[in-house]
Amino acid sequence: MSAKPTTAALKPVAAKPPQAPRGRPSSRETMLDAAVAVALEQGAGKLTLDAVARRAGASKGGVMYNFPTKEALLEALLERLTSHNRQASEAIAAELPDQPGRALKAYVMNSVRDPDEDDRVSGALVAVVNGSPELLQRVAGYFSQRFEIISGDVSFDRAALAHVATEGLWLMELFQISPFNAVQRARVVQLLSALAEQDLPDVTA
Repeated sequence: MSAKPTTAALKPVAAKPPQAPRGRPSSRETMLDAAVAVALEQGAGKLTLDAVARRAGASKGGVMYNFPTKEALLEALLERLTSHNRQASEAIAAELPDQPGRALKAYVMNSVRDPDEDDRVSGALVAVVNGSPELLQRVAGYFSQRFEIISGDVSFDRAALAHVATEGLWLMELFQISPFNAVQRARVVQLLSALAEQDLPDVTA
């Protein structure tokens, strides 16, 4: 999901409950699809209600019925991204053995797959989200809730190290700055998967 580069310095907060969606689901999804297209084709800086209306072949009033402000549109995009991410991890977890670390391994497996449209949208939205404290809080809240899930049945050390390493790999690949070749990346993924499956040695002083 997401605006990941900017959340590391934030103190995680509870995510603000989303407001009830306005408009027909099909209409909202059409507008969100149009917003995704604008962000990917023109950049998030060009993501305006007018641009979404043009891309969707709708009136600006039709867009505003679903999303009265640009902020509301961005909130809905973030909610869609985080929802897709949760669903993908849950689908992977459902295929794994029911044992401690299942949620953590599902998170790692979902995060190291080949980038998809949601990942590209997340990258496109980074600058926009970084300029909105409220959107940053939503992303931070999602990170906090997700970490609570993946660390629920394993040690903090194991979950934290896997989380930091996985997010780092995701971020480097999102911006195409990873130093790893294909063989090295495969080894990193193998190490992350192993970490998700077993505890670390006790390094307490």
